[in-house]
Amino acid sequence: MSALVVSKPAAPAKPVPARWAGIDAAAPVMAATMLAYLGRLSAELSAASVAAAEVTLRQFAGHVIATDPTCRSVAATGAEHVAAYRAELGQRWASSGERRVLSTTVDYRVATLHRFFGQIAAWGFADTPAVTPVGAGLARPGRPRRRGGGRPAKALAKKPGPRPERPAQATWAEISRRAPRLASTMTGYLDQLAISHRPASVRGASQALRLFAWHLIVSGPACTAVADIDRRHIEGYKVALAAQKGPQGKPLSAQTVRNRLGQLRSFFERLIDWDDPDKPRRVPVFAGDLPKADDPLPKFLDDPSAAKFMAALATEPDRRRRLMVELLARTGMRVGELAALRDDATYRVGATYWLRVPVGKLHNDRNVPLHPLLLGLITDYRTWRGPSSSGLLFERSDHQPLDRYVVARAVERTARRAGVGHVHPHQLRHTLATQCLNRGMSLEAIAALLGHRTPRMTLVYARISDTNVAEQYFRATDAVETKSASAPGGHVDAKPQARAHQRLLGNGHCTRPLELDCRFQTICEGCGFFDTNIEFIDILRRQRDDAVGHSDAKRTRLYNELVEVIASGPS
Repeated sequence: MSALVVSKPAAPAKPVPARWAGIDAAAPVMAATMLAYLGRLSAELSAASVAAAEVTLRQFAGHVIATDPTCRSVAATGAEHVAAYRAELGQRWASSGERRVLSTTVDYRVATLHRFFGQIAAWGFADTPAVTPVGAGLARPGRPRRRGGGRPAKALAKKPGPRPERPAQATWAEISRRAPRLASTMTGYLDQLAISHRPASVRGASQALRLFAWHLIVSGPACTAVADIDRRHIEGYKVALAAQKGPQGKPLSAQTVRNRLGQLRSFFERLIDWDDPDKPRRVPVFAGDLPKADDPLPKFLDDPSAAKFMAALATEPDRRRRLMVELLARTGMRVGELAALRDDATYRVGATYWLRVPVGKLHNDRNVPLHPLLLGLITDYRTWRGPSSSGLLFERSDHQPLDRYVVARAVERTARRAGVGHVHPHQLRHTLATQCLNRGMSLEAIAALLGHRTPRMTLVYARISDTNVAEQYFRATDAVETKSASAPGGHVDAKPQARAHQRLLGNGHCTRPLELDCRFQTICEGCGFFDTNIEFIDILRRQRDDAVGHSDAKRTRLYNELVEVIASGPS
């Protein structure tokens, strides 16, 4: 009995992928709308997300053009076009030819179209359908119902039985329930801190106190008030921090441990200074408990990498992205200062234009001179953008200030195009300071440019390129090499030996060691424009004799020819 062979149905021919050139030729209005949407999307999402959206829109446009000759704009598309595109995706085979396109891929493509139609309507694009052709139901139909951590119900069915109870979380609500006095003292401290500190500083203190309070609750239930905390609790917490793993499974960094213990020390010190009723008898965190802080040099781009970065930035077609990165690179402002930059921040005093940088990290504002290139870019960007609804120079599509992720993506995009690896926005600030210092700008001027409050903040850049150290180092190594070369068999007085190696020049001597070559030797005498006469024959003869004494055949031949020509007189 022969075995029954079941063959897989033949896969349909793979469709030729649509290209924007063909889409623009067949439906220019549709192509213009989609490309404008992608350009605006690139300022808010990562390059990978924009690339995924581009594939979906390009495929959808190619499908509509091929199946409906009457539909040549986004406004003319309807639910039937989306349904037909979805059906076509469901019939496609993957590139390997072994399986169909996954349903999750189909759902993702249709969901991308759903976002596209919704966003162009919200942004006021003229080429927008009257009714969104992708409803919420069509965007993700037939998806398995998700519950508990986002896993499909099918996956949950593989693990029958009751789910274990999740452990209590280290939240202030849970801490208040278990140790109300401890939580009351700590949250009261945070309320006072919020009056005089920035929100980010308060959040850092809140996290440090919350994690420490949770450690006290789970490791020592008897400690329910700050007044009960003593040295043994701190020592136990230090051991716990040393054993704790970070998000990537690595031990906590020394800086993280130092920050958490430092926050606790400040907390105890202030409670004692304030004479709080729930204060400890003494500060249980000692200075020696804090790991020694590293003092790394700022990360910056060297001159070749900086040149590549700026060259790639000069070809950036997006006006907003280029202006954002140019401002960071040429003014040294921080990302938060860039996001808060006012639309009217430029002004003129005499012949110089200035930029008013808003109050930033150090609670001070400053004025920086505006590069002529930046002035032109700002003027061009304002003309292209139109009036600002929020009064800010840069704003998102919802008229809110930029967040740091948008700026970081813009810098990273330029770095990729330049081929210089990963670049963080703050590296541009360090790069500008380093370049200015290396080219003679004073530390006082750099401090004013960057908005530093103390000289110590600026002196860190002097450590990057200390020209005095470099000059003394090369002077010392040159002396060592000259001495070593002149005395291979033992100690020889350096001065007489150096004089023996001197080569006579027209206005001095060359002290180049014998073993080193020089491509500039007799460069003038060998030039076609060199001219001499009987007035200089004594110098030329001494130079010839010097060359003979040093067994320098090339110089000997050259000076012999010059002496003979002058001695023979005019022919």
